[in-house]
Amino acid sequence: MSAPEDGAAPALRDQYSLWAQPKGRLGEQLKAEIGHLAARHGAPAFPPHTTVLGDIERPGGRQEVLAVAAELAQKVKKYRINFTDVTRGSIYYQCVYLSVAKDDGAMAAAATAREVFGITTGPYMPHLSLLYSDIPQEERAKAVEDGIVRLYGESSGYDTLLVENGYEVDSFAVWYTPVADKSLKSWCLVGEFELTG
Repeated sequence: MSAPEDGAAPALRDQYSLWAQPKGRLGEQLKAEIGHLAARHGAPAFPPHTTVLGDIERPGGRQEVLAVAAELAQKVKKYRINFTDVTRGSIYYQCVYLSVAKDDGAMAAAATAREVFGITTGPYMPHLSLLYSDIPQEERAKAVEDGIVRLYGESSGYDTLLVENGYEVDSFAVWYTPVADKSLKSWCLVGEFELTG
């Protein structure tokens, strides 16, 4: 995307994501791990989250997204996210991540979100990203090995070892997340809704 002639930055699309965020000690631990990887690879840090639905755009903008998210929260029961392993993907936003078990609760929440928002996407692959980057595959593989040792390895000194291998989801957070902003500087929390189930 090129900048306009007057030097102003191009306008970002009005895109949102629905996140299930870990809280408490596990949330702090994952935030620290994301910060560690970001510093090591010159990448942006971001809050730990499992995306329930991304790339949300509505004609009514933010207000409509929040209204639909509130409606969704009334239809989704509280559920648990369980991590399965540290792995890597091939795209920027799935560079290194904790894969999440495709348990009934997680899959039902994602299916309901797609239905309520009227969005058809490819198969849902629940995950909690640890690093956003375009680093080469060899570096991704090394970051995965490092993550396994730090989060699961007995030689980690226990300061980085995960306190829990998953978390309870009792709310959805709505974030402004324009995909074109790889710096994440524009990303921000715009609303949170308690699940009523």
